[in-house]
Amino acid sequence: MSSDFIDINKYLPNQLKAQLNPAQVEKEFGLAKSTLKYWRECSKDTGSLVGPLFFNDGNVNLYQRKIVIEYINSKMFSSSETGETSESSKTVVKSKIVKIKKKS
Repeated sequence: MSSDFIDINKYLPNQLKAQLNPAQVEKEFGLAKSTLKYWRECSKDTGSLVGPLFFNDGNVNLYQRKIVIEYINSKMFSSSETGETSESSKTVVKSKIVKIKKKS
């Protein structure tokens, strides 16, 4: 697991259940309020959830901390997902160059 992932085990159960408003999500996780708003609007427009699950009661939008953490971790890119390393990438590029030279 990459060090960029958020370790959910560092939070107490009551912290994970806490409801955060968009400003708190922005401050703690760096997801801009405007991005959260855009995702909510897309969710309402498409009828399909975009972004982390949220609670809406009139003018109040709240996000459960655990849901935000899980969402961020699920979207985090890890180079291990591709199985490609910087060395294997270089090897592939070198072999492609050799093939091009042989065809000339």
